[in-house]
Amino acid sequence: MRPNQLLQAIGVELRMQIMTYLQTDQRAAYKAVIESLAPAKRLRPAFILEKPRAKQAEWLLEQLNTKSNEEVTAQIFQIWLLKGQAQMLITFLDAAEIAHDGKGEVTELPEVIADDKAEAAVAALLAAYPAKQAALYLYMFQQQRPGGWDSITKAIEARPELKLEA
Repeated sequence: MRPNQLLQAIGVELRMQIMTYLQTDQRAAYKAVIESLAPAKRLRPAFILEKPRAKQAEWLLEQLNTKSNEEVTAQIFQIWLLKGQAQMLITFLDAAEIAHDGKGEVTELPEVIADDKAEAAVAALLAAYPAKQAALYLYMFQQQRPGGWDSITKAIEARPELKLEA
């Protein structure tokens, strides 16, 4: 599933949670995204940034839904996951027994993740986080390697609550 499809599939509540996080906790990244997208619509970034936050988020989400902005959408997901949801990453990596720096950063991803470890990691995520958040993380994690990991795909497919529809 492509990033702009994921954005649609995660639902309004999680989309707004991500936008609010960017607007409040990652102001520099948020402003940089607006500055990169506004010129494509022949707008000055200041024009967007002067609007109320809700209108800014609405405009930004509209831009992120387009196929041409997939890379920006993926970057926003990565910022939110890596900086705002580090504990989610740690939960998954610990349960999957993937070595990391204690903050969720992995230097080398494994070639294979055993079925039982993938199942345990997915179960740990679902026990601690809402299904859509867990699903977004898993879909993004799968994109870290061409084709993802078969064991994680099986674990996702075994749980209807993790199915995201674009």
